[in-house]
Amino acid sequence: MNSPSSKPPEGRPARLRTLAGGSVLLATVVAVGLVGSAGAERAKVLGKTRDNPKPACSKKDPGECQITGKVTGYQRSVDGKANRFKAPGNGQIVAWSVNLAKPSKQERSIFGEAAKTNAFGEAPTAGISILRKTGNRKFRLLRASPISRLQSYYGEEPIFTLHTPLRVKKGDIVALTSATWLPAFAVKGQTRDDVWVASRPKKKCGINRRDLEYYFKHSRAHRKVGTDRKYACAYNQARLLYHAYFKPDN
Repeated sequence: MNSPSSKPPEGRPARLRTLAGGSVLLATVVAVGLVGSAGAERAKVLGKTRDNPKPACSKKDPGECQITGKVTGYQRSVDGKANRFKAPGNGQIVAWSVNLAKPSKQERSIFGEAAKTNAFGEAPTAGISILRKTGNRKFRLLRASPISRLQSYYGEEPIFTLHTPLRVKKGDIVALTSATWLPAFAVKGQTRDDVWVASRPKKKCGINRRDLEYYFKHSRAHRKVGTDRKYACAYNQARLLYHAYFKPDN
């Protein structure tokens, strides 16, 4: 499954194909080129592969910009390999990053208008969330980073260093969250072995086939710390373009 296309049908907003997002606080996060944290040289990058795809939104493919939004999701497998976003041990997540596309002004307007919120307006947003499995396709939100507005980073891959690192235990999952919309999604060249999972009940797995207005009205990120949520929807041939920096305990 894919994500929203920004090419609007006649008189209607863009069709969509697949989305993801959700987190907790609005606070200041510093974007830097390197992870600026004590002992960061020991940080392990979770989720980044040697051949990272480009986000599905470029001048070469006008009208085919695809996004994620208003849902918490994590990449369950890449090239058939699982656990890329599982903490390999006890430690801290000290930073995170997303690979952002550069939508056209029209595309930004279409997605922003459909996904806008009182807290963030029409800006694309993202943060990371720490999940722990509690049952069959059920996960608890343990911690979450601040949500960051990303409109200043179109076409870039910013790194956000966390002022307060997020504690993780071995096996915890680092997920991606967006409170509005997020152009950090790849479909070209992805296979059935590239699978991401969304914070939705089974009955809502197909909402990505509806128009943007319907999608954003019926999609909800996992943002309340301490609560459990069903992650019953798995989508293949798609990839969320994010990664995180894990620093193990001494």
